[in-house]
Amino acid sequence: MRPPDYLFVGHLLCLDLVNTQPVRDGARVDLLEGFGGLVRWLRAAGALTEEAARRALERWDGSDAGEAAFAEARALRAAVRSGAERLAAGKPAGQGMVRGVNRILAARPAYRRLVRQGEGFVTRLEPVSQSALQLLVPVAESAAWLLEHGDRRLVRRCGGSGCVLLFYDTTKNRSRRWCSMEACGSRAKAGAYYRRLHPPG
Repeated sequence: MRPPDYLFVGHLLCLDLVNTQPVRDGARVDLLEGFGGLVRWLRAAGALTEEAARRALERWDGSDAGEAAFAEARALRAAVRSGAERLAAGKPAGQGMVRGVNRILAARPAYRRLVRQGEGFVTRLEPVSQSALQLLVPVAESAAWLLEHGDRRLVRRCGGSGCVLLFYDTTKNRSRRWCSMEACGSRAKAGAYYRRLHPPG
């Protein structure tokens, strides 16, 4: 079960990373809380297996390499946020996002391995290098996919008042407005209903 604080509403791993800094009670908060938090988030997001997450924590939690990987994760998140917000505003992503993604992709020596999942199979990226930065490669690949193959016009910012969450609109008619109907969508509908019942004046 996913921890309740994590918000997987972006439909792309890179946007879900950006969304680890939501606004709560009017202030931006960081849901990652250090290298251990980063690993737990990657596990909850499906980017790491339970075994890979356990190994990463054993090897790098509390180490300089783990702290450096966490700093890189925050830098990648800032670069992707900047680029995604530009895309949501109808502008080009900018070189900052490209540089941030390429920096992580350069840490990649890895191979894909086929593993059973339920009744079927999925491929998992298995690192060849022993760098903690390798943990961030799936996020960087998600951002690279967005810029190379995705429809950049479908990157949207939630229409909720004060909400800073971003998402990739995968709805059939491309009309998604909220990070989720349970949160901002339902608040907006309740507000509209109240205004209809209590018109000004």
